[in-house]
Amino acid sequence: MEEDYIPSLFDKEDEEGYGPTDLLSQLENFRQQWKQELMKKHNDTNDSNTNANQTPTVEEEAKFLFYKGMKLEQSGHLYEAIKYYREATHLDSEIEFKCYSSGKSPRERQESESSVGSIDQDEILDDDLVTHFQKLQIDHRKICQQQFEQNTTHISVLPVELLIYIFKWVVSPDLDIKQLEILSEVSRGFHICARDDGIWRQICSRTWGPNTGKLRKYVSWRNMFINRPHVLFNGCYISRTSYMRVGEKSLDSFYKPWHLVEYFRYMRFFPDGVMLMMSSSEDPYTTLSKLRSQSTREQGLLKGRYRFNGDRITSVLKRVKTKDSSLNYYPRKRQPRQQIDPNDMEQTFQVEMEIQNHKDRCHAKLVWLHYSVTTCYKATGQLNETDFELNNKNYPPLLFSRVLSYTAESESPLE
Repeated sequence: MEEDYIPSLFDKEDEEGYGPTDLLSQLENFRQQWKQELMKKHNDTNDSNTNANQTPTVEEEAKFLFYKGMKLEQSGHLYEAIKYYREATHLDSEIEFKCYSSGKSPRERQESESSVGSIDQDEILDDDLVTHFQKLQIDHRKICQQQFEQNTTHISVLPVELLIYIFKWVVSPDLDIKQLEILSEVSRGFHICARDDGIWRQICSRTWGPNTGKLRKYVSWRNMFINRPHVLFNGCYISRTSYMRVGEKSLDSFYKPWHLVEYFRYMRFFPDGVMLMMSSSEDPYTTLSKLRSQSTREQGLLKGRYRFNGDRITSVLKRVKTKDSSLNYYPRKRQPRQQIDPNDMEQTFQVEMEIQNHKDRCHAKLVWLHYSVTTCYKATGQLNETDFELNNKNYPPLLFSRVLSYTAESESPLE
């Protein structure tokens, strides 16, 4: 068997006639081609890097123009700001999103949703506007900006501490939270001042007193006041009850008179723990003005104290003594000693209600849970306790109604 023959490069008898000199020249040509290919690849890489470096330069120029437009807009030069906005958008159509995305990340808040802190840039914009507003930080130099020129001092000149003190006057010890929320809609600076953690902490302390507790399951003091059950103070809880009553008999046997009796029940709560309760057949517009002050004395008025127990409120009430028109106006004349009336008695009412939401209104509904009266006869000291039968017909739930006159004036700030 013949061995396979492998031709050698240095074989002189090769049919194509390759020699050592030709081989060296081919190797040299191969090296030159290889170097040229490497140089070409290196140049292509440099060109791509150069193009890549040019892209951030355009973006930085667009950012510069956009930020300059923002400064002009803040200073009131809107037309000049629009010019720079157009140039920035022409260079990069997504420059607005990139500018906001490159801002600071939101700082982790400890207890409050927003606080009055040092000067800060805008936080990252979120799709949820509520979340974005909660993360805003106030700028001490710009609480608000005046829209029109005026000769007098504008409120934007006031320091933040003084503005918050004014807000406490708005809230007042009567806890007019509605006015505080309306005030927060004036400007961004007012919105952040109205969310000050110190104000809402004082509001919670005045509402629950020693039982306020700590922030554990609530994000902030404002969140506690909104979500924790409590009664509303800037108005009155009202219910309407009606029943049929037999009238007086007449000579006509075919006619039986019936009367439809309608009356209203009112409950007014004060932040210091005082409660007023009254039933009247008069129009609510007439009766509500009588419950404006704690010192009012009306026939059938009950006055006492209340306290919270979770979503329930318990109270103990007594009848308010009214002035007797039959009083003796001649004190110098000695009167004979009067004997104790055996029918003279003192009544104490115990009321327990459950605080509920009504439609989209929080804590605007009170439902009866317990209602009883304890009668003490002064002559004998005997005590009688009576429980009222509760049903939706005779004791319907009370719904809250805001009364503007209750918080029309403020006598002192919130403390």
